[in-house]
Amino acid sequence: MIEVLPIFTNSPLRNYSYLIYSQRTGEVYCVDPYNAPLIITHIKKFGLKLKGIFNTHEHGDHTEGNLELKEETKCLVYGHTNAKGKIPGLDKTLEEGDICFSVEEESIEVWDTPGHTFSHLSFVHKNPKTVLGIFSGDTLFNAGVGNCFRGGDVNVLYDTMESKYVNLPDSCLLYPGHDYWENNLAFAAHVEPNHTFRETFQKTRKDHLISTIGWERQLSPFFRRDSISLKNRLTELGETITDDRSVFLTLRKLRDRW
Repeated sequence: MIEVLPIFTNSPLRNYSYLIYSQRTGEVYCVDPYNAPLIITHIKKFGLKLKGIFNTHEHGDHTEGNLELKEETKCLVYGHTNAKGKIPGLDKTLEEGDICFSVEEESIEVWDTPGHTFSHLSFVHKNPKTVLGIFSGDTLFNAGVGNCFRGGDVNVLYDTMESKYVNLPDSCLLYPGHDYWENNLAFAAHVEPNHTFRETFQKTRKDHLISTIGWERQLSPFFRRDSISLKNRLTELGETITDDRSVFLTLRKLRDRW
């Protein structure tokens, strides 16, 4: 069985790192290390050995702890093949479909998910029956998606969402790279003000809650692109909507200015 431990760092960017581990084997991998000392403390607490670092992409807020962890533990650093020379300490590259960790019938599979950058991976926790969770980096956030300011393309991000993320099961847990709940929910309220599920959810949500794809389908305007109330609101805001892609691009444009 593969277990997941979220590690939240209350930095201005509200970073999440994750430990993916097996108590049976004692192996642990870290997704996007930010605060290396905090990560080392958790690893020692559980009596685990850090085998590797999985970087979703090359941005410094996802790779900051690489070199310190590598020096301390002698672990290997994994990342996208396009990130050579960009990720500190990169040892091995990963490609679509690679299995980078497995325990019994559970595994972590690599997805190539460009858009935020062209060196972006997502890591998929799965068993033979279903996808259990996804480590989305800066592709998908709670109630939002990543921006494309630094080396990305919003049309490619749309394609990634359509080809990968929309097909995930409702039960799939979402492990994003940052906690942007508040701003993203506020933006969702701006573009769809009369959405009752979001209002109900806000009253019961705990800080740093791990969401599911099923919840995201109800909360996020980027999943709710066929919503009539959302489309009407975008029209009220002076936007021209022609098809599904235009809804996505318009939402991302508006969110960029939010």
